[in-house]
Amino acid sequence: MKQIWSPCFAALSLIGLAACSSDPATTAPMFCPQVAVLQQAQNVTAFLPGRTDVAAQITTAQITGVAGSCALEPKKHLLHVKFQAGFAATNGPADHGGNLTLPYFVAITDGDNIISKDDYTITLNFDGNESTAQATSKPVKIDLSNQHDNTHVQILVGFELTPDELSYAASHPAVGP
Repeated sequence: MKQIWSPCFAALSLIGLAACSSDPATTAPMFCPQVAVLQQAQNVTAFLPGRTDVAAQITTAQITGVAGSCALEPKKHLLHVKFQAGFAATNGPADHGGNLTLPYFVAITDGDNIISKDDYTITLNFDGNESTAQATSKPVKIDLSNQHDNTHVQILVGFELTPDELSYAASHPAVGP
């Protein structure tokens, strides 16, 4: 599932989905949620169990961004939010190539309240002797009612981190593929 990132996708990932535009044929305003990567869960460094030395490093991975669209279905007063997340990883000394599967989540939040959270996995493939791998998630589709309250709603993407991985990420913020 190796993907080559285009400059267009990279630019879109920086923009996000907060600035949705409406179809000229419809006059109803759209209240699209912001879709973003949760900074505290953007990076993960995985080690062999019980170790944190360089020789035990399996991978360092990063969620590189999100890109997608938000469309209004006026008759049902629904927003169809559809996006994909980009991932990049390095092949650590303890990984012997092949496939690497990492857990991540998509959470819908309203301020500090988590409305819902779904878990996913992404598989990165280190072909042969490659030291880095990139992948794009399958499209995630979320339907929300089109209401002004959505201005406080965010859709956040992040790695599902263990307490040890979260602590390591907090103490090594510049680490990334």
